[in-house]
Amino acid sequence: MKRLVLSAALVSLLVLVTLLTSCQGAVGPAGPQGPQGPAGAQGPVGPIGPAGPAGPVGPQGPTGAKGDTGPMGPAGPAGPQGPGATPVSPAISVTGASVNSAGHLVLALSNGQVIDAGRVVGPQGPAGPAGSPGTSTGPAVSFASLAPQVEPTIVRLDVTIARGISSGSGTIIDSRGYVMTNEHVVAGGRSINVTLKDGTVLGASVVGSDANQDLAVIKLTTARTDFPVMTLGTMADVFVGEPVMAVGFPGGPDLPGPATFTAGIVSALRTDSGSTFIQTDAPINEGNSGGCLVTLSGKMIGIPSGEFATQGQVFNDVNFAIPISQVAAFISQYVK
Repeated sequence: MKRLVLSAALVSLLVLVTLLTSCQGAVGPAGPQGPQGPAGAQGPVGPIGPAGPAGPVGPQGPTGAKGDTGPMGPAGPAGPQGPGATPVSPAISVTGASVNSAGHLVLALSNGQVIDAGRVVGPQGPAGPAGSPGTSTGPAVSFASLAPQVEPTIVRLDVTIARGISSGSGTIIDSRGYVMTNEHVVAGGRSINVTLKDGTVLGASVVGSDANQDLAVIKLTTARTDFPVMTLGTMADVFVGEPVMAVGFPGGPDLPGPATFTAGIVSALRTDSGSTFIQTDAPINEGNSGGCLVTLSGKMIGIPSGEFATQGQVFNDVNFAIPISQVAAFISQYVK
């Protein structure tokens, strides 16, 4: 009986809950606003709007670098003639010009007038320093330019002696055909044939000789008076260290053709047994005897006579030439 009473009470409670649920009341008044929630994520960028109006002009910037100079304009018209000037008509021309003793330029005009244009020559400066002793004051030359000038004056001597032919060299020292050589080249000669640069062969005879000096002058057998002549120097042209050439015909007829040039310097001025010699390292071979030792100024300063040897020993580059002072004195005796 008690279980039935509880059941009826439970049922009544359920009915009451149902009624309360199904019967909604009127909406009450809104409560106060709650706090703002956090910001949402940024949306995409919208399109660019139109440009606004231009702002005012800013201040002027600094001045730029200077540009290149422009081309020169045409010349302006000539100014009026100054006072005191000599009027010259366009038809008048200068017919002559000279410098007078005062160093003034003097102009001669076609109308007969003479104008002093003023000083154009300054006072003469002091003299320059003197050159080295024995050096040439002319333009510098080379062996290559000198050789063609010298070669026509050098000849080959072929001397017939008792045992055959002896050869040597000579230098034409007079336009009439006088030739300077060594005495040992022509000593004992029965005949002498001289070959010129162009190949012409002429006979010759001894005019004067001296075995002690080893010098001789011969004369070509010809009536010609236009032979090329070697220029003779003096001892003032000779100094140690000076470049020189030895010219002659080493080998004689065994080495036919042009003269042979060898180069060197004046090595020393040497006295031996009372005789003075020019020592040179320019090679002097057999057949060069009687030829020419010549400077760059084109002057003959000696006659090659041989190489230095003692007790059968020959020294390289030690050769001797008879000096021009002795040669010139000998020439003056026999060439008149």
